[in-house]
Amino acid sequence: MKRTLPLLLLLFLSVIAGAQSSRAVLALRNIYQEASVPSQLVPLEDVSPFLAWSAVWSGEAAGLWFRFSADGRRWEPWIWTTPEIHAAELPGRTVGQLRFENASMRYFQVRSEALVDEVVVHFFNPGPDAPATAVQETESADLLACPCPQPTFQRRSDWCPAGNCPPNPNPSFTDVTHLIVHHSASANTAANWAAVVRSFWDFHVNTNGWADIGYNWLIDPNGLVYEGRGDNVLGAHFCGTNSRTMGVCVIGDFTNVVPTQAALDQLRNLLAWKACNINADPLSTLLHTGSGLTLNRISGHRDGVCSTACPGNMLYPLLPNIRQNVANHIAQVCSVSDAEEAVQHEEHLHIFPNPAQDIIRIEAEGMTGQAWLELVQAGSGAVLQRLLQPEAAAFDVSVVGLPAGLYWVRLNAASGEERSALFVKR
Repeated sequence: MKRTLPLLLLLFLSVIAGAQSSRAVLALRNIYQEASVPSQLVPLEDVSPFLAWSAVWSGEAAGLWFRFSADGRRWEPWIWTTPEIHAAELPGRTVGQLRFENASMRYFQVRSEALVDEVVVHFFNPGPDAPATAVQETESADLLACPCPQPTFQRRSDWCPAGNCPPNPNPSFTDVTHLIVHHSASANTAANWAAVVRSFWDFHVNTNGWADIGYNWLIDPNGLVYEGRGDNVLGAHFCGTNSRTMGVCVIGDFTNVVPTQAALDQLRNLLAWKACNINADPLSTLLHTGSGLTLNRISGHRDGVCSTACPGNMLYPLLPNIRQNVANHIAQVCSVSDAEEAVQHEEHLHIFPNPAQDIIRIEAEGMTGQAWLELVQAGSGAVLQRLLQPEAAAFDVSVVGLPAGLYWVRLNAASGEERSALFVKR
């Protein structure tokens, strides 16, 4: 017969309230499985639009069971919560997954299949949005250096209008070489995605103990981009080897379902902007100095040094197509300065092979007279070669001395100007 232990001993309750959001921490002792589990009151009121919660426990338990109730009589099914792979390892402590419950839930119960000395339950009320939010856009980049525009996005002040999700006041910066794709492993449906992002911030900062939300950027199922840590800020998302990475989280759990097309399209746009910005061929590989691994420039979280299924079994196999779509987007859409023009653009400048290593052949349909050929390095906008070409419909150019990366081939002649992307590999 199993030894019956006291289930819960309340240690402390801490509630931090704000105008539009609040959080509470409840510590419980001696958690064990029993036939009848006493209920505890959720220590937050006026929750909206949902209740976010997570748990940190001591000992070696593989997970904990939780269930919730609106009235303390009728209970929702038990939920098995397991460790959060993104969370930092704490000596003798396990951080559980971030979970969401209906805002009407007022009571909860917890049990374990093995004795747990202490469980600290974190509750967060995301609070309502401001009456109106504005999608912000950065200024356009120099089209010659990098004509792929940065997608529009919600700044922190838009997704956290109460101002209580502050950034790290002393951020570290990094020179990005690799773009890392994640999923949040959270719900695929929500009535308010900005509130979900606020919950991520609270979980990462107040449960995990990080300085800020872990990702640089997030994308919801509607294709809306949210500013996390922002551009070139060192994140907390890649198994502790975050230097030289940009972390992009596609919000949702893609273990068994694929992301929406809107999210995939915006992921392509965001990755194309940054690949162009850092002069990276999205189809190439490069040594990632932080992990010591040779990785695809666009990689998934599971490609790192830790054991994780992120970004999910349905999103991860899409990465080869995503890389190709990013390369196509750079070459076919970013090569012209206006998106509407790109739809009807008839390409007259052809380069092959592309990607190239030594010699490229350039065919310029309809170009007449002598032409100036410029090879421009994406990102910096530096003109690395400028050659006067004879009047010819096709000619060869050596790229032997060019470092690997993304370039723009610009051809100017009396009959007009053409520009196309060139990927150089080594």
